[in-house]
Amino acid sequence: MTTDPSCAHCGLPVPAALRAANDGDPSFCCRACETVFDAIHANGLGRFYAMRDDARPESPPDVGRDYDVFDDDAFIPAHTRDAGSGRRVVEFHLQGVHCAACVWLVERLPHLVDGVIEARLDIGRHLATITWDPDRVALSTIARGLDSLGYVPHPRRAATLRDARRREDRRHLIRIGIAGACAANTMVIAFALYGARISGMDPTLALVFRVASLGLTLIAMLGPGRVFLTGARSSLRTGRLHMDVPVTIALLAGIAWGATNTIRGAGEVYFESLTTVIFLLLVGRWIQHRQQRRAADALELLFTLTPSTARRVQPDGSIREVPSASLRPGDHVEIRAGDTIPADGVVFDGRSTVDLSLLTGEARPIEVEVGALLHASTVNLGAPLVMDVTVTGDDTRVGRLMALVQSFSSTRPPIVRLADRVAHW
Repeated sequence: MTTDPSCAHCGLPVPAALRAANDGDPSFCCRACETVFDAIHANGLGRFYAMRDDARPESPPDVGRDYDVFDDDAFIPAHTRDAGSGRRVVEFHLQGVHCAACVWLVERLPHLVDGVIEARLDIGRHLATITWDPDRVALSTIARGLDSLGYVPHPRRAATLRDARRREDRRHLIRIGIAGACAANTMVIAFALYGARISGMDPTLALVFRVASLGLTLIAMLGPGRVFLTGARSSLRTGRLHMDVPVTIALLAGIAWGATNTIRGAGEVYFESLTTVIFLLLVGRWIQHRQQRRAADALELLFTLTPSTARRVQPDGSIREVPSASLRPGDHVEIRAGDTIPADGVVFDGRSTVDLSLLTGEARPIEVEVGALLHASTVNLGAPLVMDVTVTGDDTRVGRLMALVQSFSSTRPPIVRLADRVAHW
């Protein structure tokens, strides 16, 4: 019994009309897969198929997309950043990444496109970071190179916001580093002072140790611990007490107690405990910050993968590319194989398979035909479709999901609102 041949690139069954004449020649399910197969081998990257094993890419690529907008004077400063020496860095969310072989292939982009200095791929976030020389190659050429390999690039959010995030992360880490150094050194001094109870210590040396410990505590409080002072001051100004107020009161009271005992030359100081508390509180804030950042990145990915343009079918049957925001219920939109669906609607014409993993987490594509529901931000994997638009913009399923996530991230739980009301009185 003979088995139907599989596509040499994606592994899907090959229609009888497209099968190779000779049994030894590769067969392809579509022209796009053949184009990508030839491009990979032409650039000496045929090892991709050996590394891939049995993994299958998410979709046959469409290499006809227009990336000229990537070279626009307004696009470059908004979505890229300067890397020095005339180089720039861009980050793309790549659609179609699925296994370690994809990492190997994407990171060999410098061998495929002249002018690309470095390409790195974070497979967990489907995020490619590319360093290139604008004098040697246009960004649109890089995007087409990625597309020719089967990975559709989506630009990440504005570089200015990424730089602001990076500066904020650096400030968090600097605070933690300074607080940790102060805590470690005051702990060493505390061990020496506690040991003096057994072995004895010269009073002058003990005073020096206490003053040094006080100095480190003041550095920790006025440096990285300043965030608690600022938060408490803002809270008192607005009349809304929150956690920074009792934390600041406790820290200042502890420092005042320790400073008094340092001047007196007797009693406990507990500076090591105070600096450790500052350090641990900052670490806790950093963990919270990272969790919030992950949630924000997940939401950003939804925004990024929602297409900004759509192919609207005109009354005379022609196709016109328009902003997705201009779509209205009743419009007919053409969705090519590999395209992301720009709005919610129903299939008006055609039959295909759709990847719903972005919304449902289900990796297996589903088949759709005339009358089937389609959702924005999902991907058409098979044949072209014509969709009758029913819902657009924020009213789509993914739009409501994003609004719900944003609402939860900005709304305080009932117990917190109750505590605020009690604190106000």
